[in-house]
Amino acid sequence: MSLLDVDSWSRECESCATLNQGILLKLEQREKRQKNSVEYNRLTTAIQAELKQFEGEVKELNQKLGLLEGARSIDRDELFRRRQQIDALKNQFALVNRRATQDTRWERAELFAQSPNDSTNEPATSSPITDDINDVNTLKQRQIDILERQNRGLEVLSQTISRQRNLASQLGQEVENQNDILDNLADTMERVDARVHVETGNIGEINRKDSTWGM
Repeated sequence: MSLLDVDSWSRECESCATLNQGILLKLEQREKRQKNSVEYNRLTTAIQAELKQFEGEVKELNQKLGLLEGARSIDRDELFRRRQQIDALKNQFALVNRRATQDTRWERAELFAQSPNDSTNEPATSSPITDDINDVNTLKQRQIDILERQNRGLEVLSQTISRQRNLASQLGQEVENQNDILDNLADTMERVDARVHVETGNIGEINRKDSTWGM
């Protein structure tokens, strides 16, 4: 597996992580806006677009890994590491997607709770809000599990980036060593060339003297 392939994979994973951070930032901005305002709706549209892009990039990464696995062009350790990265990205997507749709779900729940019952004047015995409240503990536990898996995935990603930096540093050092060797070789060749010129001159001088003595 080439270093270029590893770098390409890391860049695509970093792109997904950047999308995730951008979505989280927009969600925080949207929470500070009045619901159904122009800015609120604009942020909602942007969030939905980035969520779609995030999901598409994760699917593309998963497909690429499947092709590499099918072609057996990736070792087991790297395959396992990339699977963990994809799982972490999927968890991130699920988390931000749930948070992005949470406000909309609660708005619908409020509308259902406030709407009158057509068949009877008695209040409804249950509502989506009640159901959501009952599921809070379950949702919290799921979010904790997702965050734990996400942290493990990010740790693996961090280790991978660190190894790549070390490889790049080693590669740079190797290039410097090769340059030093080439410089030394060039100096040696210059000295040898100078000695050859000197010896050639000495031979010419000896030939000239031999010719003179013969006369």
